[in-house]
Amino acid sequence: MKRFSSTRLLVWVVLLCSATWAQNSYAQGEQQLGQEQFWEYTFRPGDSLWKIADEYTTSANNWQEIQKINAAHLAPDRQIPPGTRLQIPVRLLKNPPTPARVIAVSGEVVVFRAAGSREAVRIGSLLYSGDRVVTGGLQSLRIQFADHSELQVQPDSDVIMDKLSHHRHTGMVDTRIRLNTGRVNTRVKKQQPNSRYEIMTPAALTAVRGTAFRLVSDRDNISRLEVSEGRVAVLAGGEERAVEEGFGLVAEQGKPLQAPVKLLDATRIGDNQDPKRYGLMVEWRALAGASAYRYLLASDASFDRVLYNEVTDQTRLVLSDLQPGVYHLRVRGIDKTQLEGANSERRFDIMPEPVRDNSSRLERILPGALLPIQ
Repeated sequence: MKRFSSTRLLVWVVLLCSATWAQNSYAQGEQQLGQEQFWEYTFRPGDSLWKIADEYTTSANNWQEIQKINAAHLAPDRQIPPGTRLQIPVRLLKNPPTPARVIAVSGEVVVFRAAGSREAVRIGSLLYSGDRVVTGGLQSLRIQFADHSELQVQPDSDVIMDKLSHHRHTGMVDTRIRLNTGRVNTRVKKQQPNSRYEIMTPAALTAVRGTAFRLVSDRDNISRLEVSEGRVAVLAGGEERAVEEGFGLVAEQGKPLQAPVKLLDATRIGDNQDPKRYGLMVEWRALAGASAYRYLLASDASFDRVLYNEVTDQTRLVLSDLQPGVYHLRVRGIDKTQLEGANSERRFDIMPEPVRDNSSRLERILPGALLPIQ
């Protein structure tokens, strides 16, 4: 099959089947062995130690040191199988680590620092290589990287900042993220030549060059990719597929790569049917092929402050306990493979209930005395 040119604006999604997955380490990015810090690189078809050393380190001659450090990973014929994780000393890298910045946070999100400490995440918090972010129910955060690409981490997610670097003179960035479990939405700026933006899951490695997509990694080592902008190329087990905008793909560790499927179209959200607008009573159009629907209700248009994030098999939502204010509803269909389709969004204004005057319930019985009516 013909390969896509690196000069075309593609999103490369490389699905790798690995035998093991270390849930509680940060070995895919920078890690510390003794006093030495290492960054791990996933070896790909066409790579060589010389090429890796020349591209990522201060000298092509560093390939000899990299070979010694990774001697245990070499095959008897000294070949390196694709998918092998090579350890490269951080001191050899060209680009210094650059932190990411938290630009929005909802709930009590926690970051576990690479050094072992635990901190609460706030707007303006800096995230460094090796840091691990964990969100609980209805907790989320939005992260901005050196090139202004953004990653929104959804509730119940476990994400590690593997590598964050930025070559200030050229604008080249190297951003690598590991999604152990959970959901992320990402919007990546058009990348400079030789820049990298990757998200690794137990079943997939996504390499991005300017696009927007959702990525899910569940506890059964199944990943689901849903592309809303751009084009995606998928490589697994020597097989390559193209995934167009509006399509999705399911990758399951240890199983053949499934063909891309068209995502469900956006539904149509109706008006608020609550007669007095004190609550939300809304319906949306049923979609052919939808087995369920996901709805999110947020107090902001960017959905950084999500109040509800639920899945239902109904096409109607009734919420009567909302505080007065502006709300944004997002609904999308879910197909039989659990891929989620295009978003439909609508704004609703919830009105305050009028204050009731209870004095009408009083009747003057005797002069100077007020007693309640029984």
